[in-house]
Parts: sequence; C-alpha cells; structure tokens
Amino acid sequence: MEIVIREYNSLDRQNLISLMEVFNKYVQSIDKKYRTVYQDSSSEYFTDKMIALAQVKGGIIYLACNQNKIIGFIGGHIGEQDEDEKMETIPAKPGVIEELFVSEEYRGQKIGKMLLEKMEVYLRNKGCDTVSLAVFAPNSLARNFYKHAGYDERIVYLLKELHNK
Repeated sequence: MEIVIREYNSLDRQNLISLMEVFNKYVQSIDKKYRTVYQDSSSEYFTDKMIALAQVKGGIIYLACNQNKIIGFIGGHIGEQDEDEKMETIPAKPGVIEELFVSEEYRGQKIGKMLLEKMEVYLRNKGCDTVSLAVFAPNSLARNFYKHAGYDERIVYLLKELHNK
C-alpha cells in the first residue's frame, strides 16, 4: 500500500463530500449529549465551506489517497487575528486548520501525521507563525493526536443544557 498526499482538485469534490459524510457520522456517534445531528446536506455544505475558505483565504486542501481512493483530507487557510486577539495576544499571522479526517480503517498508519505535517509546511511557507484548530471535546482520539503533534489547548468551550423544572 502506497499512500500519496496530493492537492485537491475540483474533480475530487464528490468523493470528498462522501468522505465528509463519514466524518460527520463519526462526530455524531461520539456525542454523548446527542446534540450533534447533521442535516442531509451537511456533508456538501461543510465540503464547500472548506473549499471556499481555501480559495478565498490563501489556503489549500490536501487529500490522502490509496491508489485512486481518497482515504483522508485536511483543509487549511491563512487566518487573521480579530480585534480581541489584537488586544490580548502578541501579533501573529495565524494559519487555520479547518478539518482533518482519516478513514477509520487507515488510522494508526501515520496518515493523519503526514497530512498535518504537509499543511504545517504549506502554512509556514505562506508566512504563518501559528496554527490553530478546533476539535470536538469528546473526540479524545483527535485531541490526543494533536497533543502528540505539539498542539496545546488554549480556549475551552463549555456547554450546559438548561432543562425546564
């Protein structure tokens, strides 16, 4: 098996949507609060959002392929500090990872690491000096993966459900 990391092109869109659907189902399955419910068109929506952000914000999407089958993807772009960040942090040119996913049957083979490293090189070459991403808190596999790759938690988003009494 030879894994190839290559750039996304428009002919890949439908296959990327299909893999995004697998990603969405995975995220939904690990939500112990059962609040994540992807709509029928969500895979297409999130794929197109990732493509648009890459196009508009100087980013890129890389695909991991086993022969002609797409087995993973990463999307990233150049971000910018918002006004709050400009007021409370040192100046930076941030890179943003929008999504990263590897099909379950290919995990544990360093494919996620290859995708992440490829994106980090791309963002560094674009002048970015930080990389940020959001990860779903219940996704312990992803959180451990990112921590192992040198990422530190910076902001933790909390949720409490309010029930009528």
